[in-house]
This record gives sequence, structure tokens and C-alpha cells, in this order.
Amino acid sequence: MRTVDFQGTQLSSGQRRRLADQKRLSASMPNVIAQQVTETLQSIEKRKEQGVKPERIWFVDRQETGTTCVAEWIGF
Repeated sequence: MRTVDFQGTQLSSGQRRRLADQKRLSASMPNVIAQQVTETLQSIEKRKEQGVKPERIWFVDRQETGTTCVAEWIGF
């Protein structure tokens, strides 16, 4: 197992700026995510009160049984 020690290393100005941006964004992200979750839950509750059916995200395109013929699978 290797131990890596970065003591005494210097960051360039671009690296310092990128690190500061990452810290600023990571600090603000939980607030944004929590806000989006709250808005989504409120809109879902509003739709339930109005009696609107939920959106269909998944639907069956076609339903087949049996073994698929390789020629049909390729498109012949």
C-alpha cells in the first residue's frame, strides 16, 4: 500500500479557482436538490387533489411470446 503525501505542494491559480468553485457549488447543491424535491412533491399533491392521473412513463410497445426467429430479428 502506498502512502501519498502532498505537504508542501503548491496549487496554481487555476487549480485554486477550480477548487473554490467546486466548494461553492457543493455547498449550494443540497439546497437546490431539496428545493426541487419539495416543488415536485407539491406538484404531485396538487395533481392528486385535482384527480389527474399520473403520467405514463413506461408503456408496452409490443408483447410477443415464443422464440424470436433470427431472420425476423435481423429484419429479413
